Amino acid sequence: MAAERGHRPSPPEAYPWLVYSDGKDQIFCSISNTKETYIRTIPELQNKTCLASTTGHGWCLYSYSSTAPDWCLLCLWNPVTLEKITLPPLNLKAQYIKNCILSSSPTEPDCMVILFVSEPPLIIYCGNIIDGEWIKSSYLEELNQSLHKAGKNKLQNYSNERILDPVCCNGNLYGVTSFGNMIVQIHIIQPNSLKISPIVNIPFAHVPQYSDVWLTLVMESCGELFCFNIMFTDSSGRYMTAIVIYKLDFDKLVWLKVESAKDRAFFLSFNFDNQSYNGFSCPAATEIEGNCVYLTLADGHKKLYSYNIEEGNLSVSSPFPNLPTRKSSPIWVMPADLRLSSTMKEAKHRINMEEQGSEKVQEKVNDLEDVEEANETKAHLPYLPLDMVKLIAKPLILVDYLHFRATCKMFHSVAPQIQWRIATPRLVNPSLSPWLVLFGKESVYSFIDPNHGDKYLINLPQVLKEGSIIRSSKDGWLLVTVRMSTFFFNPFTQALLPLADCSFHIRNPCMGFSSTPDSSECVAVEIKDKTANSSNFFVNYCSPGNEDWDEWEFEYTNFSFDCNSPVFYKGAFYYLGKEGNLGILKLNNEEHSFEVLTKPKPPCNGNFQKFLVECNGELLSIFVAPFGKWVRVFKLNESKMTWVRVENLGNYMLYVSHTSSMSAIVKSPGMENKIYFPRFYGESIVFYSLETDNYHSFKSKDVVDFYSTTEVLCCGWIEPRWC
Repeated sequence: MAAERGHRPSPPEAYPWLVYSDGKDQIFCSISNTKETYIRTIPELQNKTCLASTTGHGWCLYSYSSTAPDWCLLCLWNPVTLEKITLPPLNLKAQYIKNCILSSSPTEPDCMVILFVSEPPLIIYCGNIIDGEWIKSSYLEELNQSLHKAGKNKLQNYSNERILDPVCCNGNLYGVTSFGNMIVQIHIIQPNSLKISPIVNIPFAHVPQYSDVWLTLVMESCGELFCFNIMFTDSSGRYMTAIVIYKLDFDKLVWLKVESAKDRAFFLSFNFDNQSYNGFSCPAATEIEGNCVYLTLADGHKKLYSYNIEEGNLSVSSPFPNLPTRKSSPIWVMPADLRLSSTMKEAKHRINMEEQGSEKVQEKVNDLEDVEEANETKAHLPYLPLDMVKLIAKPLILVDYLHFRATCKMFHSVAPQIQWRIATPRLVNPSLSPWLVLFGKESVYSFIDPNHGDKYLINLPQVLKEGSIIRSSKDGWLLVTVRMSTFFFNPFTQALLPLADCSFHIRNPCMGFSSTPDSSECVAVEIKDKTANSSNFFVNYCSPGNEDWDEWEFEYTNFSFDCNSPVFYKGAFYYLGKEGNLGILKLNNEEHSFEVLTKPKPPCNGNFQKFLVECNGELLSIFVAPFGKWVRVFKLNESKMTWVRVENLGNYMLYVSHTSSMSAIVKSPGMENKIYFPRFYGESIVFYSLETDNYHSFKSKDVVDFYSTTEVLCCGWIEPRWC
C-alpha cells in the first residue's frame, strides 16, 4: 500500500504513534490501522538521530553531527506541534546517552532535562535549556556506598553497577540498579552532588517453563510506579513468553501483582542494540484497547504486538508497510494531552460459576435459574416422565452429563451429582480428545475443548492457588511448580502428589516426566542449561517418594536445548535442540548418559518453533515458520536415521505447545489430520490442516489469517482422565 507523504501526520489523532526514521524521512505508524503508514519529510529532522522519547510530555530527544568530534548537538522536538528547542552543546558522544527525562514540559520555565549516560556512568542535567550549561555528576561511588550501607550490595567490585530505567513519579526521580535489582531514589542536592537512597527490591515473577531470558522495566503511570517482568525464549528477544506486571504500594513498600488494568494501556518499544527502551501509559479510548501492553520486539521491529494483561494472550499485527529497508528501532511518541488523570481502578475478572456441591468440574454457563426459566417455557421439558429422563441421562459421557444436569431444575434433581474421587462405572468414560489447560484468574484451571469450544473450570487445591506454573503433562497428570515446590496433579480426580522440595530455581526450558506418578518407573527431569561461564549442563531428577532431587552434570557444547518439552520414548528422554538436532538422555541406575545424534540431520534450518511428539509408536517433529508462514511435519525413519516429510496424519491429530505436545486418534469426525495450537480466532481454537495447508477454526468456514489470531502464552494440553 502506498504511504501518504507530507510534512506531518494529518490529522494527528489523539493516540500514540510508532515512529521510524531512516535519516531522511520519518515514518508514522498508526495503531488504529497497521496497514497504513504516513511518510513525512521534516526538514528540521534531516540527518538527526532520535535518542529517546521523553515520557509523558510528547517530546523527543534528537542528536545531530557537530564539527567537533567529541561534542554532540541536541534538540527537543514535538511531533504533533512541530516545535523544536535547541539544547546547549554537550561534550559527549551521543551513543552513550541511554535515557532522557523531562521534569516538566520544556515550554515551562522550570523544566529540567536529565540525561543518563552509560560510559562513563553519569547523570547530566540542565536547568536552563535555552542558554544554560550541562552539569555532570558521577553517581557510581554514591550508589555503591548507599547500597552497601543498606546491606543491599555485598559485592566487592561495584564498577559495573549502573542506574537503568530512570522515571519521574510524583516529583521524585527513581531508577533501577543493573545488578542489585533495586529501586533507588535520586536526589539532586546541588550542582555536582547527588544523594541516592535504596527504596525496595525489584520483584521477579515465577517464569514459565520455556522462558530463559527476561527484562525488568519500570514505568510511571498516573502517580504510580509499575514494574514489568518481560520474558523471552532467549537473548535474541524475538519470542516473548510472558509479561507480569507489578504496582508498588509506597506506604508498605511491597509490590502488588496487577491482574487487570482496564482503564489504561501501556506502550513499550525496545532497542536491543543498546539495551534501552521507551514507554508510557495512556487511558483506554476508542482506538486504544485497555488492559493491553503494546510493544515491538527484535524481529525487525516491523510488527506491533498486543499483550492482554487479564487473558494472558498475545496477538501480532501484519508487518507495517513502507518501513526503512535497513534495521531501525522505532520509538513511541504521545501527544501530551493523553496523560492519565485518574488512578487505576483494578477490578478482578469475576467468573460466573455454578456451585454444584462436591463436584470439581464447573462449566462456565449462565445462572442455573435463568437457564431453567428460559427452558421451562417450552412445554415438552416439564412433562417428560422421570423414568425417561433417567434413561436419557444414563448413557451420557461425563461432559455431556454435566451439560444435562445444568439444563433445568428437574434434570438437576433427577441426575445425581458426580463424586469425582469415586469410580463411576454407570457413566460411559471414553478417552476424550486433549483439552487446552491454563491457570485462571480465580485460582482455578480453565479447560477448553478445541472441537466445540466449551470451557470448563476446575477448582485447585489450596497449595496450588498461589500461582502454580504448568511444566509438563502426560496421561491426565500435570507436573506443576509453586515457587520451590513441585507437584504431580490430576485436576480431574484432584489427586495431588508432592515431589521433594527443590534446592534450585526451576526456570530453564526443559522439564518432563516419564510416566504417571503411580508407576514405579516414574521420574521427573529438569535440565539446567549451560551459561556464559560454563559449557556444562545439569540434570536434576526425582521420583515420587524420594527425599531429594539428584543432580548429574554433563558437558556438551554442540547442543542447545530449545523451548519445547521432551518426549519419553523407548526408555529415554528425547530433546529437539535449537538447531533441529536430537539429544537423548538416559537415566540408568548404574550409568547416565546424554548423546547428541549426528543423524538425523535437521530437516529445516532457521529460527523456527519446534515441537517433538510421539504418535502411534513413532517420533514426529513439527516445525513452524516465523509468524506461521508454513507448518511442516516429519517422521523419524529409525532404520536410516533420517527425517521423512509427513503429508497426511490419517486418523491422528497433533496438539502442540511449549509445555506439552501429544498425539491422539480422532474421536469426532472432522478433527483428523490437523495440528492444534494454543491460538484463538475469536473464541475458537485454531488448527492447521495438512489437507489444505492453511489455518482454520471450527466456528468459521473461511481460512484464518494468522495475524488475526491470539496466542495463549502460559498453557498446555492435557488428556482428560477421571480414573
